Amino acid sequence: MDVVNTWEIRTAKIICMLGMCMSSFTLIMELPNPKDELLDDILVKCGPLLMFISVATGFFRINVGNYNKYMLIIAPGIFLGFNIYVLGQQVNMLRITEDQILAAGRNLEHIFIVFPFFALLSLFIFRLWAVLLWLALSLIQPMKDYLIFTRLDQVYFTTNQQLLATDGNAVNQGIFSSYLTIYSLYLTAIASVAFFNRWVLKSTVELEKSRANYSRYFSPDVRDEIESSKNNTNEKSSRDLTVAVMFTDIVGFTKLSEKMQPKEVLELLSEYQTLMVDAIFQHKGTVDKFIGDAVMANFGTPKSHGNDAQNAFDCALLMNEKLSDWNAERDKNGLVKIEHRIGIHYGPCVAGNMGSEQRVEFAVIGDVVNVASRICDACKEFDTNFLVSSDLEKKVTHKEDNERVSNYKIRGRKDTIDLVKIY
Repeated sequence: MDVVNTWEIRTAKIICMLGMCMSSFTLIMELPNPKDELLDDILVKCGPLLMFISVATGFFRINVGNYNKYMLIIAPGIFLGFNIYVLGQQVNMLRITEDQILAAGRNLEHIFIVFPFFALLSLFIFRLWAVLLWLALSLIQPMKDYLIFTRLDQVYFTTNQQLLATDGNAVNQGIFSSYLTIYSLYLTAIASVAFFNRWVLKSTVELEKSRANYSRYFSPDVRDEIESSKNNTNEKSSRDLTVAVMFTDIVGFTKLSEKMQPKEVLELLSEYQTLMVDAIFQHKGTVDKFIGDAVMANFGTPKSHGNDAQNAFDCALLMNEKLSDWNAERDKNGLVKIEHRIGIHYGPCVAGNMGSEQRVEFAVIGDVVNVASRICDACKEFDTNFLVSSDLEKKVTHKEDNERVSNYKIRGRKDTIDLVKIY
């Protein structure tokens, strides 16, 4: 997954804040205590300062677009600054002879003291490459100390308790081996947790994408029902349902779009479809698809609300209200008035996920869909913008003026159908 997540930016900023606190505290503690040697003093002050600059730069500049770039500044900056500081504390050791170094063995036994803290901070990072880089950098300090102390001739490993108690150059071989084993397991555990965190993050992003897809087609309450349902909506299952299917389209859209630029056509469709979808969602409907200037919706999928025909009818009334308000606004701006047609039918269908493994789409199939589309087209013949089947009209309660059209012949269908014009 290459997309930088908001949480990755937040955690990177948390690391930067911790680095800023640690480096500023260290610098404040060192300022009133100058070292005897100028080089030592410069190192112990420049180390925390370099760390502070790198993490402060990352804190204020890192964002979604430059995450990788600044992680390559933050992580090395923290460890380079820390190692410069530690070098300032230890550089005096390089000036003296080996026989003047006291208790080198005890120092070697404690080279892993700060390593667990730095390694643990890698759990704040979600990029696997950044986690591995962080763990590798956190090993620099103990490896450097190991090379410094093991080069000394007087340092030796032993299990003799008498020597360990009396000689500061003796290193407890058993304890040191245990340290290596424990920290190897620690590194493995940290890396495993990092892989697991990455998997969880990827799953979360996929879930959010799924929720976003639901939001495109289903109203919020219907979406929540789908997510809480035991049914797996990704399976290619189908169900027999009785639904209300609605079609809307813009009157004279072809002639209208001929006089407009493609961008203007896109903006017009977007505004119109936004109004229609809002009305659909308010009445627990499902957006099936957009077909050019037409909108297809259904009421009763993926689950019936008991009054699906009424919801579809009320939705159409709200659509006309929204179109009227939009036209009033367009009129003020000197834009042409938009008219549309609405056709609704109520009947049985098959609903479910259909398609191939590459593309699955929730769809409603059946005669009810074809009839609803033809009813919408029939608005042209009856000089109306709202036409429903008598099957739907029987299921609803309304006060609108209406006129019945009997035995209407649907193109491509044997049986006739009764329609109702709504004024």
